[in-house]
Amino acid sequence: MPGPPSTTLRGVDDVARSLLRAWWDQVWHAGELDAVDDLLTDPFVRHTSAGSETISRAAYKAKLATSQRLLYRPTTTIDDEVVAGDRIWARSTSEGLNLDTERVTTITWLTVHRVEGDRFAEAWIAALTGVRWDR
Repeated sequence: MPGPPSTTLRGVDDVARSLLRAWWDQVWHAGELDAVDDLLTDPFVRHTSAGSETISRAAYKAKLATSQRLLYRPTTTIDDEVVAGDRIWARSTSEGLNLDTERVTTITWLTVHRVEGDRFAEAWIAALTGVRWDR
């Protein structure tokens, strides 16, 4: 599977938007954890309410596999996105199945991803479970 376009061929805006769409479509909706290798730098830096960490792609894929039990094969809508410099800011809404409860879960995301070359290198992530800001 080819990765996102190179920044030498297209502008940072296009690369950032392509990476964001691939993140939701390939990694989350399709469950293709190997797509992480094409989308993220190694290591990757993430900031969440649980703290900040620098993590290898392999370790992050293991975390994602666990997380995908709570949000299985979601459909994600990118409600708003803005590219500023090397960052893409987005508000997105995901809806998928929680395999543990067998109920539909909705999560609203506020994310900022920093692009380095043709991959995401860093992310700031806030996830709000049960909240819908898309309506």
